[in-house]
Amino acid sequence: MASVTGKSSTYKDGHKVQLVAKPSASVAVQAQFKKAGYVWGESVFSLVRSPKKTDKISHKIQVTATGNEELVLKDAKNKFVHLHGSRTGIDGLFVHAGEGKSSKSDTNAKTEVKELVSMWVFESGIEKAKPMKEDEIIAKLGGKKVHYESLYYQSALKQLAALKPKLASSTGYTYERQRDNLTGPLYDLGRKLSGKANDNWNPGDVWMIKKNYDMKKLLACKTIDELNDKIAAEVKKKTILPISLKQIETAKAKYSIVDPSTQTTKIDMDFRFEKVDLSESFNNFILWTKSGFGIRVGYKAKGDNFSIFLEGRMAGATSQIGAVDKKAFVPHIKDKYGYDLRNGQNAPPKTEYPMAKKELQAVFNKYTRISNKIQDYKGAEKLFNAGGDLIKGRFSNISSFMYGMLVAPKTEKQFVELMEYCYYSAKKLTSGASIYILINEG
Repeated sequence: MASVTGKSSTYKDGHKVQLVAKPSASVAVQAQFKKAGYVWGESVFSLVRSPKKTDKISHKIQVTATGNEELVLKDAKNKFVHLHGSRTGIDGLFVHAGEGKSSKSDTNAKTEVKELVSMWVFESGIEKAKPMKEDEIIAKLGGKKVHYESLYYQSALKQLAALKPKLASSTGYTYERQRDNLTGPLYDLGRKLSGKANDNWNPGDVWMIKKNYDMKKLLACKTIDELNDKIAAEVKKKTILPISLKQIETAKAKYSIVDPSTQTTKIDMDFRFEKVDLSESFNNFILWTKSGFGIRVGYKAKGDNFSIFLEGRMAGATSQIGAVDKKAFVPHIKDKYGYDLRNGQNAPPKTEYPMAKKELQAVFNKYTRISNKIQDYKGAEKLFNAGGDLIKGRFSNISSFMYGMLVAPKTEKQFVELMEYCYYSAKKLTSGASIYILINEG
């Protein structure tokens, strides 16, 4: 979030902030908050800009060893907390209260800001040998700074630390986000030749391209294999660098090259069924395998959009692996198991409700752990009957995907193969996908 510390902060007395869910602070600092009775991701505080002499400080916490910033907060029980340390260290502990319930437009705006922050830190850190200061980043964001969080800057610095040593002091790049001036035509071609959505062809969030490189060499390609091979050759020469970025909340970031064309060995993971976490609102479910790999299936947009998305994740990770290519997934289920998934932006017809109920009942009959909230099919049916049109419409499509993933594969072998397929799709290791650089948590 934009800084709440320092004289330049625009947030006034009484502004509410909330502890982040996954802090990057040291274990010792986290322990101090826990000892004081605060819960990460839940505890809310009010800013106290001009503390009075009579305000008794209940807890003093040294957030970082360096820095002279101070921040006084008041908790829900009207107890005062005094924090001391660096600006980024203190700001990184909080988000604005209620930020966890963002709209889709807010989420898109935050993603844009994250990528811009990383891109500017890369450009300044590589071309000028010194990354921009946080205040400079915030000023450059202009009106977009309302979506800024100090965590983005800290994450970008760690990403830069992982990226820069791989460049061997190479400079002279143009920096842009996916589908800007240079890469817009490239993605048009990649999408046309591969039949994949942008991110499923190449998930690069930020692209670095040598200023003297002629993009016409790539745009002249006639097949997806030719295009992907040429991009791979340029990546190896460090001429073109498509970089997929994950937010870094651990101590370090890790740099790796993901090249689908060289992925010849199978991943040594246990993709057998573990459990499902189905929400009571039928907004989503997460299908977990014994390896810790899971697939979140649900709705991104609020309101009456009934189009489902799929996203891969690993248990305990602070960022997702990536989206499963739904454009390929739907026909894959049809080809492999002869089942037609129900999926569309509009509300499904009520005539499908009886079928959806039978499908979900079949899921509960086959597996014992389908939800940590809903005990059995009768419980799910009760929630369906009590719900409005939105709940029932979501139930219909969610039930279809649960059936298509859990019942349509008749054997454990088929289920394992499906989960492996989803893993490769989320990692962009499927046929037609392009090479990219991944910077994620170390």
